[in-house]
Amino acid sequence: MDWGAIASVLAERCEQPIALLDNDGRIQLLNSAMEQVLKRTRFHVEGQPWAQVCTPTDHQDEARRWIAEALRGALRSYEAVGVTSGAERISFRFEFSLVGRGPTQGLLMTATHAAPATTSFGPLAGQDLDYDVASGEPGFGTLSRIVASGEAIRIDRVDARCFAVIHGTQQPCPDCPLVGDSEAPWPRISVRHSPRSGTAGVFEVKTAEQIAQDVVRVRLRLLPERTLEAIHAAKVDELAARAQLSPREREILAHLLLGRHVEDIAKVVGIAARTVKFHQTNVLEKLGADSRADLLRLLF
Repeated sequence: MDWGAIASVLAERCEQPIALLDNDGRIQLLNSAMEQVLKRTRFHVEGQPWAQVCTPTDHQDEARRWIAEALRGALRSYEAVGVTSGAERISFRFEFSLVGRGPTQGLLMTATHAAPATTSFGPLAGQDLDYDVASGEPGFGTLSRIVASGEAIRIDRVDARCFAVIHGTQQPCPDCPLVGDSEAPWPRISVRHSPRSGTAGVFEVKTAEQIAQDVVRVRLRLLPERTLEAIHAAKVDELAARAQLSPREREILAHLLLGRHVEDIAKVVGIAARTVKFHQTNVLEKLGADSRADLLRLLF
């Protein structure tokens, strides 16, 4: 049975873009829909590796890997980046099916989504965000979900990284709660002045929670300085009452939660640094915190 001919007929009847690869990952067939997406004809790419011809240079190693896994039957779907004859990037979501057997086995790739890769998600500045990102390698920081002010945003670019889309940088943020101490407990929290808001006196509070292996959900909230100060004072009072802290311990706690060092606290309060360390030890013990950094978990 000529499974290739059968696959060709079936592919042409399908409105979704389809590509058929042989057991070596070489292109055997593109249907008309896929030709339109890639702006390539099947006759110009037949026999050539998909990873080399239809994938951007910086994604070719990744493409070889997922094609090999799909040919082994270990991968049923994948989000990949393709490239047209004019060097335009395409975001694909593929569903895989194995056809044929033995040396004639091939991989049928059906694109359930194919669209130009976007470089922006619109004006995200000044909005509260919730987003899911990859925390492992490869693909650290890759967005899989993003919600801005309660409205889900469609992600067309499958290689979009959170630090590029949200913060406009080429590297992870210095205070990124996903990096640093791998043994730090979840949730992880960071606070900094917000460069996104366009307004002075606004802070970003990021809370990161691991929701699956190598997937982290980040909640980013923009808070005016006065709001943050009010929250801080109320939370300090709550923690002090819960742990039955003395007035001095409550005062030390407030300074610790502002990130001040022992020497600075000693100068402000007017006591010896050794005394500050003594109160700090008592505060951590009474609150059940492992470290000064762990106090932020209690604050938020």
